[in-house]
Amino acid sequence: MAVQQYFVTLRKISPVDVALALIATALFAYSLFFIDSNTDLAGNEIVSLYTVAIITCISTGFRRSRPHLSAGLIYFSFLARFLLIPSLVLPFDVVILFSLFAVTVYGARKARIAALLGALFYGFLLTFPVVAATPSLESVLYFLLVESVVIATFSLALLRYLQLQRYQEMLNRNAEILRDSERESEMAVIEERTRIAREMHDIVAHTLSVVIAQADGGRYAAESNPQAAQHALETIAEMSRAALGDIRSIIGVLRDPNESHSPLKPQPVGDDLEQLVHNVSESGADVSYLRLGKPYPLPVGLGNALYRICQEALTNALKHAGPHAKITVVLKWTSVAITLEILDDGRGAAAPSDGKGHGVIGMRERAAVFGGTVDAGPRPEGGYKVRALIPVNTSRGITND
Repeated sequence: MAVQQYFVTLRKISPVDVALALIATALFAYSLFFIDSNTDLAGNEIVSLYTVAIITCISTGFRRSRPHLSAGLIYFSFLARFLLIPSLVLPFDVVILFSLFAVTVYGARKARIAALLGALFYGFLLTFPVVAATPSLESVLYFLLVESVVIATFSLALLRYLQLQRYQEMLNRNAEILRDSERESEMAVIEERTRIAREMHDIVAHTLSVVIAQADGGRYAAESNPQAAQHALETIAEMSRAALGDIRSIIGVLRDPNESHSPLKPQPVGDDLEQLVHNVSESGADVSYLRLGKPYPLPVGLGNALYRICQEALTNALKHAGPHAKITVVLKWTSVAITLEILDDGRGAAAPSDGKGHGVIGMRERAAVFGGTVDAGPRPEGGYKVRALIPVNTSRGITND
């Protein structure tokens, strides 16, 4: 858009064009002294000469906005002027160079060549009678001087054209860089919105699943087992406070990224996954945790990704596996990869975690960040299985999460 606006402005009639039109008018007025003293024109010839001058001066005013039309009118006018006064060179003849310059800078390639040839031919028409009448070194130099002025004008105009082309290319590059920057900014915003939506979904969905399970259990146990109901209420309060703290951390970072807020606590996987399983089991679910292999430091963010994947898979199991399902969380450490499996023997394939299936999508997105994959589907023997496999290069220097 900036490029188009620049060249639209450039091609409009400007004060320079008006000034050149006035100069052309002044040159014609000055040329009248030469005409009066050297020619004897009839009345209709004088009218024709004035008409030619008016057309030329007006055409000079739009030499940039309409270079082809302006050049056509000016060249035609000068041909008519030559036919009226063939034996006299006038100051007004300089105006043809204005048109040559404009066509070379703003016109098409063919028009540029035609304008150059036309100006050279007009210079030949003006000077040839002098050379033919008095063949001498001076007359030949006079002819060469006129043609040299035409060529010099064309050369300067061509340099100006190349300068504008380079400037246009620079504007195009800058515009493309700006568009790329805007696209990158838009993609960054989309990715950030997706990340925030994923974090909020994982926090809220898991917490609400536990809260609902505890609330249902507490309601049924309220009369027969007040102590169990009290425990359910305590679990609800604890889970709600933890979720509220995570949400406040996210909002704090969104409000001021420079403040020392932590949007999500880094998860070292081992103890925190075990604590997560413990919290879910406190809601009354039959959940067990099994760790295989020796833990080692993880790249930044990987621990949190595994934690959230496990959290979402447990949320799905609580919602869809049934009240008496047995859930097993297996975390396996090897030298090349970490495998996280969440298995249940419930009612079968779990439905999407919400109407748009953000849960499974979010798990896969988290794993993909680290080059991993997530497979989710029904088990042949019944129930459902979520398996996350994330490669880890333990030979590289990695930072504890």
